[in-house]
Amino acid sequence: MTMLLQPGSQESETVPLTILCVDDEENVLRTLYRLFRQEEFHVVTAASGAEGLELLKSSENIGLILSDQRMPGMTGTAFLQAAALISPDSSRMILTGYSDVSAAIDAINQGGAYRFLTKPWIEHELLQAVREGLHRYQLTRENQRLTALVTKQNGELSEWNDNMKKRLLQQTVQLRKQLQGAHLQESRSKKICDAVVLSFSDMLGLRNPRYNKHLRTVAALADQIALKLGVEPHLREEIRMAALLHDTGKIGLPDRLLSKGLMTPDDVREYQSHAVRGQTAIDKIDELREVGVFIRHHHEAYNGSGFPDGLSGEQIPLGARIIALADWLENAFSHENAPNAKYELTRKLANQGGHLFDPALLPAANFAVSQVLHDPPQLRDFSEEELPLEKVTVGMILSQDIFSGTGVLLLERGCRLESSELEALRHYYSNDHATTGVMVLKKSIGASRPE
Repeated sequence: MTMLLQPGSQESETVPLTILCVDDEENVLRTLYRLFRQEEFHVVTAASGAEGLELLKSSENIGLILSDQRMPGMTGTAFLQAAALISPDSSRMILTGYSDVSAAIDAINQGGAYRFLTKPWIEHELLQAVREGLHRYQLTRENQRLTALVTKQNGELSEWNDNMKKRLLQQTVQLRKQLQGAHLQESRSKKICDAVVLSFSDMLGLRNPRYNKHLRTVAALADQIALKLGVEPHLREEIRMAALLHDTGKIGLPDRLLSKGLMTPDDVREYQSHAVRGQTAIDKIDELREVGVFIRHHHEAYNGSGFPDGLSGEQIPLGARIIALADWLENAFSHENAPNAKYELTRKLANQGGHLFDPALLPAANFAVSQVLHDPPQLRDFSEEELPLEKVTVGMILSQDIFSGTGVLLLERGCRLESSELEALRHYYSNDHATTGVMVLKKSIGASRPE
C-alpha cells in the first residue's frame, strides 16, 4: 500500500522500498501521491532540495529520487548532484518543462539522473519510468549483496582449503618419518609412491569434498574388476593407483569447468586437456610412468569416439579401459536413488558394451558393482537423529547436507563418513565454534538390513 509520509514520520520497522518526491509545489506532491496510491512502495516527500537531503540522511532504502528542476534555493540538478553523494545507489529522475531541455541535460551530466520526464507528464509513462527505476535500484542492491556473499564464501573456502593443505602437509611429514626406518629400497619406493598417490588424491579433494569419495570408489571398483579378470598383482596395483589419480589434471581447471554446466567449444577443449595434464603431473616419477599412461587414456571410448587420442578397441591400454568403466559406474550410481539402484546401474551398463566400453569387461564390472557399491538406504528403514560431533563415527550416513555459516556445501546428504571426512568435519566445527549437532540416519528397530 502506498502512503504519504511527511518529514519526521515514523518509518516502518521493515524499511520498505521507498521513493522520495521533491517539489516546491504542494499540489504536485499530492498529485504524485494519488498517482502512486496503488503501487507497492512507500512515498516520502520534501518541499525543497535542502529538506530532501535531510530526509536522505535519515531514511533507508530510498530506491528512487524524483525531483522537480525549477525550485527556489536549490535547482533539481544541484539537489541530485548532492543526493548522489548521500545515496549513490538510488535511481535519480528529473521533472522539467518542455522549454528546459538544457536543464535536463545538466541533470543527467551533473546530477547523475538516468532519465528525465517533462511536465505535464503522461501518467502511464511516469508510472513505468518509476517502476523501471526501482527495478534498477533493486538489481544494484542485489548484485552488491551477492558480491559480498561470494567474497565471504571465497574467504571461507580459502580458509577451509588452507586447513586441508596443512593436514596434508602434516600427513606427508608423518609418512616421511615412517619411511626413514625402511631398509629395503623396493619397499621404500612403494611407500613413497603410495604417499604421492594419496597426496595428489587429497589435493583434488580440496576443490570439492565429493572428489574424495569419487576417487576412492573408482579405485575400489577398478581393483575388483582387475581381480575378477585375473590381472597379475603388479598391474592390478598400477590400475588402482591410476584410478586414485585419474582426475589429477582437474586440479588446475577453473571452477566453472568442474560444475558440468553448459560449455563453449573452448571450454570443452580446456576440460578435455585434464587427461594429458594428469599424465604430465606424474610423468617425472619413474615408478608412476605406466600409471600416467592409464590416466591419459581413461576417457578413450571403445568405439574410438573418446579423447585425447581417439584410440579404439584394444589400442586402449587395459588399465585405461578398466578405469573408464569404473569412473562411469561411480558417476552413474551417484545419481541413482531407487531401492534397486545396483540393478538399474547394471541394466544401463549392458547398453554400453561395444560403444563406450570393452564388452569383455562387463561381467567383471557387474561383479565389482556387487562387491563395492551399496544400494542407497531407504528412509522408511531409518530414523533421523541429531548427534553431538564427538559421538559421530566412521561409517555413519549423513541425513542432511552440511553447510558452512555462509552456505558453502561441506558434505553432501547421503555421504557415508570416512575417516578423512570425519577429521575435516571435526576441524571445521572446532574453528567455527558450531553448536549444532550432526544429523545422521539411525536404523529403525525391525527394519530389514540393507546390502
